[in-house]
Amino acid sequence: MPEKKHIILDTDIGGDIDDHWALGMLLNIPEAEIELVLTSSGDTRYRTKVAAKFLQDVGRADVRLGIGIARPDQHLQETFSADVKQYLLDDYPGVVVEDGIAEMIRIIESKPEIILIGIGPMTNLAALCLRRPDLMKKCRLTIMAGSIAKNYKDRPGIVSEYNIAADIPASKVVFSANWKEFTITPLDHCGNMTIDGELYQQLFHSHQAIPKTILDCYKKWLIFHQSSEHYETESSILYDTVAIHLAFTDKYVIFDDMNLVVDDVGFLRKESWGKSIRVALTWSNIGQYKAELVEILTKTRNIF
Repeated sequence: MPEKKHIILDTDIGGDIDDHWALGMLLNIPEAEIELVLTSSGDTRYRTKVAAKFLQDVGRADVRLGIGIARPDQHLQETFSADVKQYLLDDYPGVVVEDGIAEMIRIIESKPEIILIGIGPMTNLAALCLRRPDLMKKCRLTIMAGSIAKNYKDRPGIVSEYNIAADIPASKVVFSANWKEFTITPLDHCGNMTIDGELYQQLFHSHQAIPKTILDCYKKWLIFHQSSEHYETESSILYDTVAIHLAFTDKYVIFDDMNLVVDDVGFLRKESWGKSIRVALTWSNIGQYKAELVEILTKTRNIF
């Protein structure tokens, strides 16, 4: 049996659909011992309901949920608000913890090492850094964030990427903390990661609970955005699945170490005084990564 890795996922699920894909991927990795799924950004109670319903629908109500720091000042799209309107957190058969930050701290204290995966704005992660900087030495952090030289969809030019720009003060804290290890997948690496062709058809026609539920949510997401033309042929951009991948393996990825800081408008800048961060820049074999992603989503096996 592979050695289990203790995982905390910090997610803004309930906006872009890629968080559903990332959570589904994580659920199907045998090495993952999911200690907590923590919600971030905007109405975190709404986001916890989205995560709870998804987990219940795929038969994984054993996963512990934590409600992160609410940001009522952020007026964000709640793509699945109609879907969870009648869903109550009390309906979730598993555990929902009101103070998700305290629960995250409790879990980190209890483990020799934690892998933190961040796939949303960094409000919760910054709270951890500020409240318990002594715990950083136990945490390997992998996040989807930033832009080094490319924009969305491989367009050239740096951009203030959403996960950083949504809470710039928090991002500054996270990028200056003393993590045991810090890895990012910026837009340069994941900003055009889609599944189409035969691989997408394997997902589309799968009878497994996770891909079926993801595709059902994907259709609702497309309808919300008044577009369903790609539903039968290709995914949206699956940025966040790449952060899940990097939390477990370096396969198919080319890295560079960079000293990075977040500036006042949300751009990543190279500075000699910045913390050293492992940056996934390019793929050595993106096709193989996509094939393994589909295999993970459609059945459980020891991938890594």
